[in-house]
Amino acid sequence: MSQKLRTARPPRVSADLHAEVQDFYAYQMPLLEDRRIEEFAETFTEDGVYAHAKDGWELVGRQSLVSEMRAAVPHYGTSVFRHWFDKMVIEPVGDDTLRVVFRALVSVTDEEGRVSFEPSSTIEDVLVRRGGELYTRSRTVRHDIPDPAGYWSERLG
Repeated sequence: MSQKLRTARPPRVSADLHAEVQDFYAYQMPLLEDRRIEEFAETFTEDGVYAHAKDGWELVGRQSLVSEMRAAVPHYGTSVFRHWFDKMVIEPVGDDTLRVVFRALVSVTDEEGRVSFEPSSTIEDVLVRRGGELYTRSRTVRHDIPDPAGYWSERLG
């Protein structure tokens, strides 16, 4: 009989901290969805990193994030895209620093009301508190498909 290995569960965080992190994402992601790119970038630290792990690319700094997001968002055309986050695990890793891992799904609704989904993914964020506010210091996206670059090149190309 084989035994299943179980990873150690991170300590529970307070309900207030959990709510604060969820409130941060509830503020952050609609900025991107509403195409308010500069304001979305302001939710990252000045030297914030946005990376796609399997594709091997990363954006460093707010200006880089703004430039790339401006280039990528138009591929949605007039469709509405929404980010859905679930199964959030929050782990304090130091003074004013949190590691947050969660699952994400992006829905896209076109003008005729048809809904499609992008590949699901696991996101790992490092959030830091500055002046009492949370900011994203780093975000790593891991799509749940073997070849994200191939998938996206067909859609963005």
